[in-house]
Amino acid sequence: MHFRTLGLTGLLALATAACSGPVSDPASPQVSEESTGTTTAAATAERISATEASLQLSFETLGTFETRNGVRMLVLHATANRYLNYVFSYVPDDAFGQANIISERRLEVLLPEGHELNSILAGLPLFITVNTNTGTPTHYTAKIEVAPRFYDFRGATNLWVEEAVTPRYVVDGLESLMYRGSADVAATSLNVTAPDGIPTVSRVDADTFNLDWRYNALYQAIDPHTQALTFTAALTAGGTAQKTGRLVARVTSLALTTSDAYDVWPSPNCQPAVYDCFHNQPAGTTDFSACGTYREVTRCLYVTNLCDVSQPQPLSLSVLDSASLAPAVATWNLGSNNGAWHGINSYSAYRTPACPTTPTTIQSVVTKVAEQDQGFPDVTAGTYTNRAGLAQSILFMNNYYGDGTALLQAIDAFAGGGDIQAWLYTGGVSCHNCHEFDTRAVLYYPASRKVVVLNGYYGYDS
Repeated sequence: MHFRTLGLTGLLALATAACSGPVSDPASPQVSEESTGTTTAAATAERISATEASLQLSFETLGTFETRNGVRMLVLHATANRYLNYVFSYVPDDAFGQANIISERRLEVLLPEGHELNSILAGLPLFITVNTNTGTPTHYTAKIEVAPRFYDFRGATNLWVEEAVTPRYVVDGLESLMYRGSADVAATSLNVTAPDGIPTVSRVDADTFNLDWRYNALYQAIDPHTQALTFTAALTAGGTAQKTGRLVARVTSLALTTSDAYDVWPSPNCQPAVYDCFHNQPAGTTDFSACGTYREVTRCLYVTNLCDVSQPQPLSLSVLDSASLAPAVATWNLGSNNGAWHGINSYSAYRTPACPTTPTTIQSVVTKVAEQDQGFPDVTAGTYTNRAGLAQSILFMNNYYGDGTALLQAIDAFAGGGDIQAWLYTGGVSCHNCHEFDTRAVLYYPASRKVVVLNGYYGYDS
């Protein structure tokens, strides 16, 4: 039986948590206010409310912890402007947590410590069926998101701790869920103290530090919510700065609808930008925080064909970090003298869409490169070729201008090797009593969808 039927009738009992990791169903995308009443909460907001049709629902943003039947629970409280008839909490296709009516217009949502709390804090939205005795209509679904947030800061203003603690995909053994916060301070070191729930602190740059928790440590930091963490920084300029802040579980968004929750808030698929970022990381990468949130990355883990889960995209060139090519370019640039000179002025790298609307070709890639570069030569003046034809370009020859073989090997290593589709160009430029040429290359690697663009020159005395 499909769960939406159970959500309406309430015939399904609470499911027992059977594992310790977070549920893999992703957080939902932003929805239009035409179909829902939607609100997001600031860190200092005490309540968050949403209105749809005749129902106004309001949650206290700050979750508190209580022990119920020997189990530690995060307790979320809400009020309604209508008499309540029935409430039920779930995630897509599974009962989750426990919703209870505690008075005519008040309800609570309980999330047991462990698997269920971890899943919600990691970005899984929680749906709540709310049926009322009065008003029109009488059946609603609420969606809430709960996240770890800092507040109640006290102390030095030159030590800044970010409010948000964001779930990221960072692998260490069997664990991949990392809750990551951030602190900004120009300091030689940053130390965090607390009775328990202390994060791992690591430097990012001269004035930024990561604050990392695995779930067990995060839970200790938010329960009890009254316990503050103390941050002490040894300032680069001398002296120390200290600040305290409380880490708590907060309701950060609330949405309300009278329509089918699965239609209004469908589970999103792997997004192309996240897919490309994830698959572009070097072998052995364990920290994928640059690619998105934990759930954004996990949606892409087992996607082998983006077209299976995403709409085709028109051709675009997404910029890639090409810094690893710098040593090879610098080496090729060596050796100029008064009689002969050469160099690569600029180089860049891109990636084409994983699910293109039409097949990607070197011709379409060069056209797109030319659109982005006003100084690009007429594409019809160049030559389209393949790997075997790269020797037509001085960039990839081995002669007194430079070691083109080594340059190509570096580009192969960057782009993944294999088949190459190429566009090569050489054109004369004005040079008094000498000969000089503008030389360019666009290399497209179909297997990795990477594009490398080189803009160079060479010349010699008459």
